[in-house]
Amino acid sequence: MKLIIIVLVSFVFLLGFSSCEKVIDIDLNDTEQKVVIEGTILRGDTLQRVRITKTQNFDESTAPPAVDNAVVTVVDNLGNTATFTSVGNGWYELTGYPGIEGRNYTLTAVVEGTTYSGSSAMPAYQQLDTLYAEFYPFGADTLISVVPAHFDQQGVSNYYQFHVYINGTRDKSVYLQNDQFTDGNLTVEPLFISDLLLGDTVRVDLFCIDKPIYTYFNQLGVNSSSSATPANPISNLNGGCLGYFSARTVHSRTIIVGQ
Repeated sequence: MKLIIIVLVSFVFLLGFSSCEKVIDIDLNDTEQKVVIEGTILRGDTLQRVRITKTQNFDESTAPPAVDNAVVTVVDNLGNTATFTSVGNGWYELTGYPGIEGRNYTLTAVVEGTTYSGSSAMPAYQQLDTLYAEFYPFGADTLISVVPAHFDQQGVSNYYQFHVYINGTRDKSVYLQNDQFTDGNLTVEPLFISDLLLGDTVRVDLFCIDKPIYTYFNQLGVNSSSSATPANPISNLNGGCLGYFSARTVHSRTIIVGQ
């Protein structure tokens, strides 16, 4: 009798296990094509840029289709309006329109008769205090990180994004910080970068961004390599497009690792 019970329990377990192994067929191709807008307004910059493309099938390796016939405008909360100029390959540029911290900007793009828009508030400008490398013995190897030390603005919720360039080439990983545990203090959180070597020239751009943009990039996941993934993050643009619009400040520093 005991043997029969064991056999029955084993059979039920195997049946339940096999039922969890259903094949899920996800079709990542032939999906509805959507517009993708990626735009920024930088503090004090005389050249602002927006790129507009369209999505493509997941297994396609070619560059995304560019949209060069859109009408792209921006306006701040004081009514200062400007129109971007198409320069090809989906890029739109605007000169003589410096971003100003504390202002709210709204980007509007009309693409093939459909209007997309989104707003972003430019945070207060903050500088990188210092940039240095740290070394961590790891067996026979040594791991290297860079530390973009910066002071946080006290009493305000701050959000940061970093762009890292190694020997002039942009590392596409997503690096983010917030001041949840560092409000008003010097922040020395390291950035771990793959394959960083002694003698490499590293430039780090510190961007101060608003919360919706922090949420957007955080949803991509740490060290995500792209802003277009099968699970798209929540955009701060409306109208049914993908992407983001960010009013931000930037400050940069450069070091040579080991010097």
